[in-house]
Amino acid sequence: MADDHGALLTSVARMYYLDGLGQSEIANIFGISRSTVSRLLTAARQRGVVRISVDDYDPRDHDLEHMLATAFGLRRSVVVRVQDGSSEVSRRTVAYFGAPVVAEWFHAQRSIGVSGGRTVAQLIHFIRPQTQAHHVDVVQLMGSIGSTPSSIESSELCRTLARRFQGSFHTINAPAFMDSQRNRDLLISHAQIKAVWNLLPSLDMTVVGIGTLEDSVFIERQVLSPEDYELLRRQGAVGEICGRYFDTKGRECDTPLRDQVISVELDLLRNNTEVVAVTSGAGRKDALTAAMRGGLVHSLVIDDTGARALLSGS
Repeated sequence: MADDHGALLTSVARMYYLDGLGQSEIANIFGISRSTVSRLLTAARQRGVVRISVDDYDPRDHDLEHMLATAFGLRRSVVVRVQDGSSEVSRRTVAYFGAPVVAEWFHAQRSIGVSGGRTVAQLIHFIRPQTQAHHVDVVQLMGSIGSTPSSIESSELCRTLARRFQGSFHTINAPAFMDSQRNRDLLISHAQIKAVWNLLPSLDMTVVGIGTLEDSVFIERQVLSPEDYELLRRQGAVGEICGRYFDTKGRECDTPLRDQVISVELDLLRNNTEVVAVTSGAGRKDALTAAMRGGLVHSLVIDDTGARALLSGS
């Protein structure tokens, strides 16, 4: 009986892996269920009947990494090769292959600040401790974008990261933008928020996304109005980090919005031990160049298309 089972196991594996038959077709041939075929294929891999090998592949372009670090004075750079696809495909690919590297960086840190954003969210989704998880303080860098928490909110990403690294989560229970400077100042003077605020200057590492004036989650979600957008455009805004808009020299734009936003200040990022920007695509070129030239970004995780765009204009 055992020999019969072994023969079935081998036959099913050969039909599936070498002959290219589908699981349903194999099930019909042997008069068994599709779920049984699936279990047999799993057993074939576990017992070594099927041994799968994949050619070595390095997802990183080390030449581009060296060129970026040299051109912009970066401390560390990760450039991920991305196949042609949508911006969402690029974000997921950069996040998947960049996550193990960033996880290694985390292990040397005691406190980490995290922004919100689509690419940062993808990175946190894939990130796992590379060795035994250790206690780390994870600090929210900005208030909430919307009234309904989403998967790209800083609060959600910090909570996830703290859980995986068996650490503490420090949250800012506030919106990203207030309707006036007075109300903003009153809110951040609250003891609960002030306690988190006092942690921001001493963070060991921060992870941030890079927005542009044209592609901003704040405008997309109507947190900022068309009038706000036009004001920022007139002030020369080219990029955004944590809801703070900056010009081509990395200086925060002088608009009322800078006194209404609840997020880490750009000067604190400049003085931070290490700010890691995670982004993708050529469309971030001007914003990212300004951030790096202005000392807002010290290390970078990006796709090869975005890296080449940066180097073409450097």
